[in-house]
Formats: sequence, structure tokens, C-alpha cells
Amino acid sequence: MKKSLLSALVVTALTSASAMAAHTFVNDAGDSLTIDGRFDLRYQDKGEGHNGEWNSGSSRFGLKGVMGLDNGWTGFGHAEWGYNSGANGNNIYDRLLYAGVEHEKYGKIAAGTKQWSTFYDVAWYTDLGRVFGTRGSGAYNLSDWGIASGTGRAENSITYRNSINEDLSYGFTYQTTREDVALSGSDRTGGLGIIDRDNRATATLKNGMGASLTYRGIEGVTLGAAYHQNELDEVTSNVQGAESGDHMRIMLLGANYTSGGFYAGATFQVGENWESVETSHDSNILMDTIGGEVYTYYQFENGLRPTFIYNYLTDRGNDANGFERQLIVPGLEYHFQTNKFLVWTEYQFDLGKDKLVGSSFENREDQFAAGIRYYF
Repeated sequence: MKKSLLSALVVTALTSASAMAAHTFVNDAGDSLTIDGRFDLRYQDKGEGHNGEWNSGSSRFGLKGVMGLDNGWTGFGHAEWGYNSGANGNNIYDRLLYAGVEHEKYGKIAAGTKQWSTFYDVAWYTDLGRVFGTRGSGAYNLSDWGIASGTGRAENSITYRNSINEDLSYGFTYQTTREDVALSGSDRTGGLGIIDRDNRATATLKNGMGASLTYRGIEGVTLGAAYHQNELDEVTSNVQGAESGDHMRIMLLGANYTSGGFYAGATFQVGENWESVETSHDSNILMDTIGGEVYTYYQFENGLRPTFIYNYLTDRGNDANGFERQLIVPGLEYHFQTNKFLVWTEYQFDLGKDKLVGSSFENREDQFAAGIRYYF
């Protein structure tokens, strides 16, 4: 694509309302630039005496480019930014940034500061809630929700994906070193602006490696398995359960089924040193975990979509003072246009014990959220 044409497309895409509706621009050579994203306005009551808040939820904006190369290769790039406003704050932050090449025979390789890992090739089966859910599969662990650990939007990563045939596909992820990763805990600031308590647990994560395998040979059914691990180094002294030289590991199995307006997905995980929680005013623990998730919905022809989520995760080694996460989330959506423009509501019943009070865990209060979402 000529630089002048590409520049014109970018400027037009960013300044024209009609261009926003077009989504994709293609030049004479077949190279394309696509705009995607969503506007998400939500109201959320978090319980625990919370007064409720309005925020921008998971609003985001992205650009995708695709360019034809020689000998059957295609080059691509993707950048995506999230937007926080209202009670969320007031900033724009990066969600995805990666680029790579793809070939029908040789597969797809990408490198980036943040990109969806091969672990997420299976974890997404149950990551479909609007605000609640995905708290049992292990995909969104540690303080940054699976970015450093590599099971969500893996940072500093290289991925490779390919297919053996139309039914069987596989993928690999590798991550370079990530320093000063926040595991759990926090700094507490006193009245004079001085940190009077520091219980922030950190570590360096090295040699992040993962793989996935997906099978689609049964009509309407997808089966998947995924694995990821990291080597721990420079673990701070306030961490129990693991030390430098140990590994974080997780194995995930999943399945989903689609038929007409019905969808159901389930995942099950077993982890080692995978979930980190604060266990007292001066201690954190990396837990061995076991857990899983269920997500299901039925889309009626009139636009109504009842949804249901179940999440469970617990400390497999029984070392975290009774920690248990158990969530039931019924929801209801109305799609003016399916998966394009909708209003939704979810109510989270919290049956677990994952709120630290003193040195033990207690039940959290239930939460409620509702919103409107527009995909463009």
C-alpha cells in the first residue's frame, strides 16, 4: 500500500463518522485497515456499603492491518486501547499490540507486548460474561489479570498457531522475562501521604511457556486443552508457598457446544503456585488451585438472551486459611441486533469465602451490574 493512501485511510478513519460505520478499508492491492471496538456504559453496585457507580466498563478501540506478501505469506498487525472514564478514572491504556506473518501451510506467528495467549484459545469458552465471571479458570490471575503470567493478554510474548487438518489445531506461547510482577497485596498510605504498610508481594517471572490443542471433529462441539508455566525468581520474603527457583503451572481442559440459539461452555483447571492472595497484614501466599467455570445462554428470536455463569476456585493445598471462591451469576440481555447492540444485567451471588478479614477469609456481599454495549 502506498504511504499516501494508507495515511489518507487512517486520517479518514479517525475523523469521519461515516467511515466508522464502514469498518474496513481495502486498497487496489487488497491490503486492508479495519477499525473495531465497542462503547460500554455500565452501572455497578459492588456491595459492602458501596453506593453504586457509573463507568465506561470495557470500552475499547482497535486498528487491524493486513497486507499481502510474496509466496503466499500475509503480514498483519493489531493495536487496541481501552478507555477508562467515570468512576474508572480518566485515561487511555494499551490492551493489545502485536504484529506477525501468516501462511496457509506454515501457520501464524506473532510477537507483541500484549497479545492473547494460546492458553486463552481454551479459556475463552467461559469468558463471555459482561462484567462478572472468569474467576475459576485461572486465566485472570495475579494483580494484573493474567497479563504477566501469560494466560490472558500475555505480555512480552511470541505465539505460533497452526492446524494439522480442519478439525485439529495447536499453538505455542513463549514469554521473555517479566520483572517486578505484582502477585498480590498492596501499599497502604497513611494520613500524611507516607506509606505506613507495604505488603506488596512481587517476583520476576522467567521462561514463560504454554501450549494449546483444539479439536472440532464433532458437529457443534469444540474440545480443548491448554497448559502454561513460568519460572519464579526474586520472590519477595513476604510470599509463602513458593520461592525462587520454583515454577507456576496450570493445566486447563475445556469444551463448548453450539446449536441454534443455544451455547454452553465449561472449563476445568488444576494449578501449582498459580493464584496469589494476601493472607494477613504481612503475608501473601501462592496457592495450588483447583477450579472451573460454566457459561451458558439461549438466544431467543425476539432478542432476549438469558445467561448463567458458575465459577469455583479453591486452595488445593488448604494453606490459605479457608480461601474459597464460589460465584453464581444469572443474567438477562436484550439484543436489538445480535452481538452488535444490546442492554444487559447481571447479579452475582457470592457463596464463597475470599474476602480477607484479619487473618481469615469471609463471604463477600452480592453484586449487581447493568449496562448498554455497542460494538462497531
